[in-house]
Amino acid sequence: AEGRTRTAPENRGIVALSGRAYLPAEVLVEVRARADLRWIQSDYSTRYRLRIEVNREFSVFDHLVTPWVQAEAFYDTRYDGWARELYQVGAEIGVTRHFRVEPSLARQVDRLPDPSGLWAMALVARWYY
Repeated sequence: AEGRTRTAPENRGIVALSGRAYLPAEVLVEVRARADLRWIQSDYSTRYRLRIEVNREFSVFDHLVTPWVQAEAFYDTRYDGWARELYQVGAEIGVTRHFRVEPSLARQVDRLPDPSGLWAMALVARWYY
């Protein structure tokens, strides 16, 4: 259709390392370093991703609430630079023992190859059995 762009097919392998540590006041910090080994059409590239998340659990009216904030930076070898930043904030809210909801807000900033960005809102429902 006119005006629509088609995304090139991509095959990907992923290597990731993560760690976590508790800070004072039961604040949890989680970090992840990830390498996306990418084959886009027949071209190979690597995208390195560095993410940090901070969260803490609270009890609010006998419901478990875990607010969190996350930041991630993306280095893409196709452009030899820091191509993207992703910032997210949200909370996981326990509704019942088996059901949780997770509203969140995200801001993505693309720097390479062309500057652009977007805002996104999400609502995830989780059922544990």
